[in-house]
Amino acid sequence: MKEISENGVSSQAVANQFLEMAEQLGLVLTNMQVQKLVYIANGFHLGFTGKPLTYDKIHAWQFGPVIPCLYKVLQKFGNGPVTGRLKAEDAVSDNSFAFKVIDQVWRAYGKMSGSKLSALTHLPGSPWHKTWERDENRFGVIPVEMIADHYRERLNNVAEK
Repeated sequence: MKEISENGVSSQAVANQFLEMAEQLGLVLTNMQVQKLVYIANGFHLGFTGKPLTYDKIHAWQFGPVIPCLYKVLQKFGNGPVTGRLKAEDAVSDNSFAFKVIDQVWRAYGKMSGSKLSALTHLPGSPWHKTWERDENRFGVIPVEMIADHYRERLNNVAEK
C-alpha cells in the first residue's frame, strides 16, 4: 500500500482511520459523520501545512461539504452505520503528521453526530457557505485555497487566545 504523497491520499484512506478509531471505542459512524470528519481533517491539514490530506475533490452539496467519490462508496450504508473498512489503495502512516491531524480531529469532533458536524460546516463564512451561496456553484467544487484559508484562520485564532 502506498503512503501519503505530496498530493495527499484517497479520502477512503482517511475515512478508514476514522472508522478504526471509532471501532476501537466501540462506536460506529454514519456516512455523514465520515464525510464531515474527512473534510475537517483535510481542512486542518491544509491549514497547518498548506498541503491537502486528500487529493479527492470536495463539493458543496445541500448538507455540506461532500467528497463525491467517498459518498459513492458509502451510500450503500444509507443513514445507518458504516461497517468494515473501505477499499483503499493507499494509507495514512501511523507515525505521520497526517495521522496526528486525524487523531486530533477525532478527539475534538469524533463523538459529534452527523447533523452537528453538518451544522459546523454550514456556518456563515465557511467554505461550504461561500460556495453554496453562489447559485452557479451549487454542487460545485469548493476551492482548496478557500478551505486552506478558512482553516488557517481558525488555527491563527486559536493561537492568539
